[in-house]
Amino acid sequence: MKLIKNFSSIISGDTISGIIGSAFWLYLASILTVSNYGEIQFIIGIATFGVGLSLLAQTNTIIVFEIKKRGLRQILFLLSLIIAGIVSIILFLIYSKLDIIFLTFGMICGEMTMGYLMGKKLFVRYSIFLISQKLLMITLGVGLYFIIGIEGIIYGIIISYIPAGILVISTLKNITFNISLLKDNFGFIFYNYAERLVVFSRRNLDKVIILPILGFGILGEFALGFQIYSVMILFASISFKLLLLNDTEGKDSKKMSLVILLISTIISILGIILGPQIIPILFPQFINVIEIIPIMSLAVIPNTLVLIFSSKFLGNEKSKFILIGTIIYATSYLLLILLLGATYGIHGLAYTFLITSTGYAIYLICIYKNQIKN
Repeated sequence: MKLIKNFSSIISGDTISGIIGSAFWLYLASILTVSNYGEIQFIIGIATFGVGLSLLAQTNTIIVFEIKKRGLRQILFLLSLIIAGIVSIILFLIYSKLDIIFLTFGMICGEMTMGYLMGKKLFVRYSIFLISQKLLMITLGVGLYFIIGIEGIIYGIIISYIPAGILVISTLKNITFNISLLKDNFGFIFYNYAERLVVFSRRNLDKVIILPILGFGILGEFALGFQIYSVMILFASISFKLLLLNDTEGKDSKKMSLVILLISTIISILGIILGPQIIPILFPQFINVIEIIPIMSLAVIPNTLVLIFSSKFLGNEKSKFILIGTIIYATSYLLLILLLGATYGIHGLAYTFLITSTGYAIYLICIYKNQIKN
């Protein structure tokens, strides 16, 4: 009964916030030009890469440490903010844009807040935070867009993270430094940090590569295709958080994993069938997205497997296997973007995503089976 209650709180917060967030980006796609949509995605990509460089207090790291009462949250929060300050200065020197700096700090505070609330098992507060942040984002982002243009979208997103910033600062009172404890847990912290850094690099450096090769137009179309994929993977992403709680506490999650995979497969099939029918109606200017949606939809299945097996490794603090797989995955992804993207355009980008996602899933499954045998 408690499991159902916890799942209900998590799934309601993640689902509602996910729907609001998706509606925000899909609405923007319907009112912006393809190039402007690509430009917004580029700015967010740079800020998100800054988050990856700064965030020692990874969401999954904080969840595991809070559940196991390791007492490292405050120092990891503080170190993340200090590193973010250094990274922000570098990003400002490169791009001369203050909005990227503010967005980086806002997103970092959002990530740390999610880890804190989930780790403390404050699931209702977690849901309220997610939903309120997305409501602020869509209200301010759209409102400011009609007042000051596309920059207003970025500043609306920044302002939506202010409550998260306040919460993070409030948790830093009476901070204590336990260097020996930090050293004892350095391996898990480092592997999680490095793995997330590689993921953030893969998700955002692709924009840096795509832009000079194919331009803002194709970048905008691929970004919309990825946004639609994000809607389809939402159920698996939400379920991952509860799966991680179970695996961390050593509970059996086999049945839950099978249900997640089954539902994700159904979602994938629906995306393949319905996606090409819906896109011309809602986004007629994004014509190339029609052809890549079946490919992106199929990628839901391997990426669900990635989430399921990542949870098992994280729950047992064996994140180095995830790190190794993520490095292989990200390197292959970026190289194939250069090869297939330059040769086949947006279709090459979609096939790159599917091929590398499938390879990553196979890697994790093989390593997991090998670990069980040993």
